[in-house]
Amino acid sequence: MDPCRNDDELTVLLTRFNRRDTSAFTSVYMKYFTELHTYARRLYATTSMEPDDVVQDVFCNLWERTDITFDSFLKIKAFLFVAIKNGYRNYVNHLEVERKYKSVAELNSGFENDIVESELGASLLEYVERIPDPGGKVMKLYLSGFEAEEIAEKLRMSIRTVYNTKHRAIGMLKGWFRK
Repeated sequence: MDPCRNDDELTVLLTRFNRRDTSAFTSVYMKYFTELHTYARRLYATTSMEPDDVVQDVFCNLWERTDITFDSFLKIKAFLFVAIKNGYRNYVNHLEVERKYKSVAELNSGFENDIVESELGASLLEYVERIPDPGGKVMKLYLSGFEAEEIAEKLRMSIRTVYNTKHRAIGMLKGWFRK
């Protein structure tokens, strides 16, 4: 790991690391941080994840996993790189599941809204059928998308009469829906 340390010192450091000694963990973290950060930065380049956070999460997870021990620093390094790669795979899989769920939720929401809108429209049309003429005719044309000027021309009324008739018809509808 460090050319300045002899084999005995490295063995002691590895033992302390496996026991989750804070200073040994810090030494390993500092030794591999730059390589792991570069790897994480490349993997997560198109995401919102910060490479610093990715490396820190891998070390935090390893810290908590006291059942995992190593017999060499090379195996620690390999473990850390694989953990970053697996974390990236999990992240991408999670994004895909999230995207699919969002699509299904939007589809279901749209479907439910369409049903409610259709039921409401059908109910409204039933009540419009009950409005006596000329209010019923004005409301049917209005709900069909005609403008007041077009309705006035079709029914040979003044625009003011169309507005007043529509206003009275809406008043009838409101009265029926309040019941």
